[in-house]
Amino acid sequence: MEEYKDLAEYALQCATGNGRKCDYAEVRLEINSSDTIIFINGKMHMGNLPIELTTDAFSRKSGINIRLLVNGGMGMATTNNLNKETIQDSVDHAYKTAKRSAAQRKIPIKMSEEKVYETKWQSNYKINPTEVSLEEKIEFIQDFVNIFSEKHPVNFIHIFVLMTEQRDTFFLNSESTRIFGHVPRVAFIPVIIGVQPGGKNEQSYSTYGTTGGWEEFISWNLKDNIREKAKIIGDIILKSKKPPEGEIDIILGPDVAGIISHENCGHPHEADRILGREGAQAGESYLKKHKIGYKIGNECVNVYEDPTIPGSYGFYLYDDEGVKARRRELIKNGIFNEMLHNRETAAIFNTHSNAAARAVAYDREPIVRMSNTFFAPGDYSLEEMVEDVKLGIFMKSFTEWNIDDKRLQSKYVGQEAYLIENGEITNTLVLKPALEISTPGLFGSVDAQGKKETMEWQAAFCGKSEPGQGCPVWTGGPCVRLRNVRLG
Repeated sequence: MEEYKDLAEYALQCATGNGRKCDYAEVRLEINSSDTIIFINGKMHMGNLPIELTTDAFSRKSGINIRLLVNGGMGMATTNNLNKETIQDSVDHAYKTAKRSAAQRKIPIKMSEEKVYETKWQSNYKINPTEVSLEEKIEFIQDFVNIFSEKHPVNFIHIFVLMTEQRDTFFLNSESTRIFGHVPRVAFIPVIIGVQPGGKNEQSYSTYGTTGGWEEFISWNLKDNIREKAKIIGDIILKSKKPPEGEIDIILGPDVAGIISHENCGHPHEADRILGREGAQAGESYLKKHKIGYKIGNECVNVYEDPTIPGSYGFYLYDDEGVKARRRELIKNGIFNEMLHNRETAAIFNTHSNAAARAVAYDREPIVRMSNTFFAPGDYSLEEMVEDVKLGIFMKSFTEWNIDDKRLQSKYVGQEAYLIENGEITNTLVLKPALEISTPGLFGSVDAQGKKETMEWQAAFCGKSEPGQGCPVWTGGPCVRLRNVRLG
């Protein structure tokens, strides 16, 4: 990173000098490295990988992103040729694009006023996962492959993906901000498909990820976790029963609560979606018709967003516009409390950015993104939630979900789900209970959120924009209870 620092400074000098009149200029130097290993049914695959998230087994990517605001028009240019001549050409291109944009815009773009920082930040770790040997990574995966050499009541197809990556950034702008960032990440994605010949099949897809280093990652009891998942998949195929009918209570496990916090709260609270920018791509937001203060759910409902959680997969301390990160309280006591903002959307709403601008590489623009989205903990233990449920379901995990473009109508199908009768979680597995409900209906049905000790996290890659940006995030929360809902 240090060897290219002067070129980043040169890019900013070019943008603000030579008679150019920029309202604002920023430069983001970025170096990314990523290594991916995949085992499919016990055989290692490298090169062109048969999984959507990855294209190359070993990727190295570096370059500079230049964004200029001129007369209210924004222009962006990128280059991976890190020399002065190419950088000068890129600045010229961004400047011309910004001027053309300004001439075509009815409303000029503005950037919110933010504090200036000169600092360095990084995630906290001891062992950088990108420096772990290929042999050790292969040995790690082989332990999971060996699980499926054991005898099981159903047949299995199994895919294991191990991804290690590192992102180094140097951000600077015309307001004198200078920020260095350094974040290594590791993620493990087990895909397990149970098959009964001539009968049912069931699939489990999970992601475990952290910025807390290889030592944090291998401290998790993932081998036993995957062995238990395989057993549960077999039991679902062979033993699960039809779900109950009529109105029941549902207790959502952290896995399900997490995806709901992300899809039903995080996405509709993105200010660019509310403004309609993502309408032709990822979608819009039902909150477009509502203002801050709108009642979304019951008073006990709190859903937050926090990129500063140590070790989290979506961790950062400053976003890709140089704004200091903090916790964002999207739903507070059941009320629409806060949007996710970058500097452009914050200026439109006459507020400050809350550091939600993220990009996944130098050749992508920073747009409004989530980081770690979760139901905040409440006051209940799982036992207290269950004890007064006469008939219900404990939906511990999900197998599929979908939601409309405005994040209003949603469906979550349970995978590991147990019948609750007379205040006790039984051993009866319920086959694919489907919760079909509107977002206000869902949050309006919540009457209890579990204690902090019950919180769990799941890593994920949040997709948005075109060209696509798969952003690392966490979803999570405690157990959450819904009263008097109907299954689809």
